[in-house]
Amino acid sequence: MSLLDDYAALRHGCGLADRSAAGRLALAGADRQRFLNGQVTCDVKGLTPGTGAYGFFTSPQGKILADVAVLAGPEKDDPLWLELPPDRAEAIAAQLKKYIIVDRVEVRPLDDLRLLTLIGPRAGEALAAAGLSDLPERPWSSVRLNPRVVRQDGLGASAWTLWLSAEQEAEWRERLLALAGGVAVRPVGPEALEVLRAEAGIPRYGVDYGADNFPQESGLEERAVSYTKGCYLGQEVVARIHYRGGVHKGLAGLVFDAADIADTDTPPVGAKLLHEGKEVGTVTTAVESPALGRAIGLAILNLKAAEPGTRLELGGNGGQAVVHPLPFVPAP
Repeated sequence: MSLLDDYAALRHGCGLADRSAAGRLALAGADRQRFLNGQVTCDVKGLTPGTGAYGFFTSPQGKILADVAVLAGPEKDDPLWLELPPDRAEAIAAQLKKYIIVDRVEVRPLDDLRLLTLIGPRAGEALAAAGLSDLPERPWSSVRLNPRVVRQDGLGASAWTLWLSAEQEAEWRERLLALAGGVAVRPVGPEALEVLRAEAGIPRYGVDYGADNFPQESGLEERAVSYTKGCYLGQEVVARIHYRGGVHKGLAGLVFDAADIADTDTPPVGAKLLHEGKEVGTVTTAVESPALGRAIGLAILNLKAAEPGTRLELGGNGGQAVVHPLPFVPAP
């Protein structure tokens, strides 16, 4: 696969990505919505059939355990489906089961389902050509069109995900890649998805933020945290930070000087970032941006050094980076 060709499909056409590495769980039972509402930062109690919400699981200390998309099924009695970061489904399932006491809730894996995502400005056109019309438009909303189609969010471009059985996956992959009528669907690899994500300034759990961070430090607070929904695990700490304290660091974009790349093709992920001789953060994402013709990255920085235009030094190689507002490039 050519990274530039994959990127061009995502930004100008339609790419097809296998995202089955994502964690997947189902919550069934009469109390599923009320119970989950007490475990996550987003408002789940108010979800109606076919809608969804994005939030965080947080610890009692208010730190992020995982981000999560909660999908209410198209029918009233459908289980809730959860999309989680890779390798987090087992830990989150254990977390949920620990707090089930008398609640009528069952937590089970969805490992038998596969996720195929169409991404790009022509993704909706491609799905219509494949016979799937009346697509959901609101983030995390879904319809059952055989298969179930979810309006994906947080990838950097328009996207819809098909939740498929293993038997359906091969059939739909072949159907989508064989579309006629001017809609070319190209299979794309994870490297191109990372470039699109970085250009959109979207952080990823386990890469840019994680269990050491509060929601307010992730750059996703506005999308992921409700301050009107009521209590959940860690809510007291998260609310106290919001109303009384604030945090001392947050997500920022970086544009690297050409010298930062040295003799390699990739910027220095993991490099320490220094401002006036003091460490203020670490490079967490770094990619070559075709749209900008520059190396760009993400980092969670001390807020004193996070103003756009601030020049930072890279520890270890003498290179530099300039803080840049997000997103770097508007979504196509």
